[in-house]
Amino acid sequence: MSMPIKKGISSWGEQVSWKDIIGIIAGSIIVVIAIQSILIPAKVLTGGVTGIAIVLQFITGIDVWVWFILLNIPIFLAGYKFVSRRFVFYSLFATLLQTVLLGIMPPIDLNLDNLLLAAIFGGALNGLGSGIILRYKASSGGMDIIAVIVKRIWGYSIGQTFFIGNLVVLALSLAVFNLELALFSAISIYVFSKTLDAVEAGPNVTRTAMIISEQAEAIAYAIMNDLGRGCTYIPAEGAYSGRQRKIILVTVGKTQLPRLKEIVFQIDSEAFIIINETIEAFGKGFSPSNVDF
Repeated sequence: MSMPIKKGISSWGEQVSWKDIIGIIAGSIIVVIAIQSILIPAKVLTGGVTGIAIVLQFITGIDVWVWFILLNIPIFLAGYKFVSRRFVFYSLFATLLQTVLLGIMPPIDLNLDNLLLAAIFGGALNGLGSGIILRYKASSGGMDIIAVIVKRIWGYSIGQTFFIGNLVVLALSLAVFNLELALFSAISIYVFSKTLDAVEAGPNVTRTAMIISEQAEAIAYAIMNDLGRGCTYIPAEGAYSGRQRKIILVTVGKTQLPRLKEIVFQIDSEAFIIINETIEAFGKGFSPSNVDF
């Protein structure tokens, strides 16, 4: 029984595509513009290894691209053991490309003298570029790879690692700059993270609902015929009552959520609903399942 399974797993190869490469190039150019033309001139930091590299430039006078590559070399050596080879290859390509662009691209004079605007616009532009890179199965190296390693060895979540890393960046900014610039850097890091999450998730964020009701059949019928969405019954048992029930599992578009709640409560005003944000959904009615991973 094990032989067909192993054969199937070995056939799931990681493909390198030109579409991914072009996406990584586009994202890297946006990241470099944000760093060179907005963040460095305003002395506003971004998160992760890039932020540390910017701090080290102001401390030592050595260009940011030199620190960027020096900090990423040991991270990639460690990350090769813990992440997929394609991810490492793509991320190495993105890191080297950004290093070269940081060294050869002159800053664009945007006449952005307002620090608040620089923090917001710089963070948003940096998050946009980084999000595009992530959507094409890569990263800019640094904190992304560290977060994966920490999660696999010590079990801490990726979000926790990013939070600690950004605290380190802000602490360094306090040591190098004044409190005002550190606070603007915090704004930039926050906008960066929110923009990155939005771009990486894409516009097709859906909602998945779990519905518990005595009228499960009627609710499922209404969802399928009114919203045109398929439902799945999950058998369950009440812990207190011991009664057998059916939980309805359904995924809907974000704009369909108000109508879903309306349908449920029109049929059963005492229904219990749990709604979660779903980053991606593949299959009939959602994204095509033949995605090139």
